[in-house]
Amino acid sequence: MKHPYVPSSGFFALASVILLFFFLFPLAAAAQSTEETLKITIIPHRSTKGNFRSYTPVVQALEKKIGMPVQMLASKTYDEAVGKLKSKEADVAYLGPFAYVKAHDDFGARLLVRTIDDDNTEFYYSLIITRKDSGIRTLQDLEGKSFAFTDPNSTSGFLFPMVGLSKAGIRLEDFSRAEYLKRHANSLLAVYNGQTDAGAVSSTAKDKVKVNFDEIRILWKSEPIYRGPWAARKDLPDSLFQGIQTTFLELAKQKDAAEIFSKLSTKGFVKGKDSEYNNVREAIALKQKLGKQE
Repeated sequence: MKHPYVPSSGFFALASVILLFFFLFPLAAAAQSTEETLKITIIPHRSTKGNFRSYTPVVQALEKKIGMPVQMLASKTYDEAVGKLKSKEADVAYLGPFAYVKAHDDFGARLLVRTIDDDNTEFYYSLIITRKDSGIRTLQDLEGKSFAFTDPNSTSGFLFPMVGLSKAGIRLEDFSRAEYLKRHANSLLAVYNGQTDAGAVSSTAKDKVKVNFDEIRILWKSEPIYRGPWAARKDLPDSLFQGIQTTFLELAKQKDAAEIFSKLSTKGFVKGKDSEYNNVREAIALKQKLGKQE
């Protein structure tokens, strides 16, 4: 009489391992695919929807070049964008010069490229503005007036203007009201529409909104500032870093380059050097020094 076959304990152990493998493999694959998604974030120089819409062609170009999905992450403040890069929630970020310097000096963020404008213009400026009919003609006239900044981590919307104001003897507490409106376009519109007496904006702000700039008086203009940088986290693999950098540098060769750049309010990208932002470091140090003297 044949005895029925009874699997050995070793058989059950092997079967368990095989079943466990098939159960865990999809989870491991999903985790790997998540890790292999390039994540980028952008300072809020436009609305979140505006940023996503403007940078979609860049995302598509990156995906094609580096061969992996690219995900855009919203950042509501400059500090949040820097924080995402520091925590590695984001791999790459578009930052203002002030935010970039903080990211580089704090945790080693690496400069990928910086933007250029028409005729390869590499600079922009910080402006303090008012309406021509406001009666305000000098920085000293701002005492007791309302004032609009953009973001405490903005280069042209806070850092450089604060240095200029401090040199003129104007402190934050000298304003009747000081507010932060997040974007340069918001500060420009607030001044233009008479909602605030004066404000700090980037010289590029007038390209983002429809205003008659002839009605605006420029009270103060900063020294030239190199335009905005794209930065990568310190430990991004070199091969990926170079692939991203090459994508930006070669965007100008695409057939739809003009359309892409018009959405970005830029005309292209160059490699750039960290030392080109040393005047931002000097402004940070001067602001701290002037603050201690008050």
